[in-house]
Amino acid sequence: MAWRDLTDKVQLRFMRRHIQACLAIGQMHGQPRPPEPPNAELHRRGAELCMQTLTRFNQIRAGCGERVLLVTPPSPAGWVWFEDLRCALEHVGVAVLRVDDAQALTPALVTDFRPTLLLGLDTDRLHERLQMVGMDRPSHCTRMLIPARDVAESRTPLTTGETRRLDRTASGAGADLLMSLHAEPFTQRSAGPWMSLGKPFVWLPQAASPFRDRPHACDRVYDYAHLSVANPQRIRAVWHTLRSILARHHGLFGERETWGFGLPRLPVDEHARCQAMARVSLAPLVAPLLESAGDLTQRVYAAAASATFQITELSPLTRQHFDEDELIAVPRESTSMHEAFGQWVDDKPGRERISRRALERVYRDHTSLHRAVQLIDDVQARR
Repeated sequence: MAWRDLTDKVQLRFMRRHIQACLAIGQMHGQPRPPEPPNAELHRRGAELCMQTLTRFNQIRAGCGERVLLVTPPSPAGWVWFEDLRCALEHVGVAVLRVDDAQALTPALVTDFRPTLLLGLDTDRLHERLQMVGMDRPSHCTRMLIPARDVAESRTPLTTGETRRLDRTASGAGADLLMSLHAEPFTQRSAGPWMSLGKPFVWLPQAASPFRDRPHACDRVYDYAHLSVANPQRIRAVWHTLRSILARHHGLFGERETWGFGLPRLPVDEHARCQAMARVSLAPLVAPLLESAGDLTQRVYAAAASATFQITELSPLTRQHFDEDELIAVPRESTSMHEAFGQWVDDKPGRERISRRALERVYRDHTSLHRAVQLIDDVQARR
């Protein structure tokens, strides 16, 4: 196992350096394209759809009686996810409180807020706090927990902490419901021991935020944008799909804090603007998402709501959420992304036609307001 770990580290170091070299070559020698002016009609339609959606969902679940306590997962992505959900729940009329850490879960907070639904990551820290505040038994507050295991970890034995949490959940001291951003087939693979407990499961897919993701009226001065964090799966995905694009074109790439190069970490509100400055948003998927229905990543929904043309990879889930004329999705082959990029990067009318359809679809089906209503309805149906 130690030798395999060392081999993986060497391979990932090579891939990261190769990606950095390709990026540098593209920035130095790639021929910049002339700026594309924004499409005023697309910008206007995006603003119109956003306002219509906010109006349609305003206070739509005000009479549901739920009081939702969100215990934010300890990661930047978790903060974005739960803050988007907090804003959406508040907009649809649900009483909601978000805390940044399980440590904030105190008897006084529970007494004052009187939650009917608690949502958080299934961790030892949260289990300890549930016990401390007397929520380690079934009550009027439904405990909805997210299994904290990914596909890579699913191949390893359960840790002592995971075994303890599973035992607590089986005895009634843990989750009443399970929830994931990933569809059930994927969650069965990544968190099989949790799913085998027979607890009701809710799939809450990622989504665009109408409070943040919208078209920006700025020139498209870059060929591409790819904004992601560097983890082992993401490094492999970028290496397999984007090297030839990075080496030949000017674009936005990052974030520097995890990749070691590219753009510095941007506030999440800036992501839509950066995508709007590029002709093409590139969204390769990590390998596990190509193998079973899991997730499309939040970037896909955000780019659609920003009226940004994007190319992603085809997964078992893709066509459940976007049709072929709404999202360009290619199979995982070494040249697929590069060939699709070459086909579309200079086709402004074609890109805008598809971006318009994706914009309409995401505001019809895939905003955080849709997910907030789904969360409330699914919980009430499964209690």
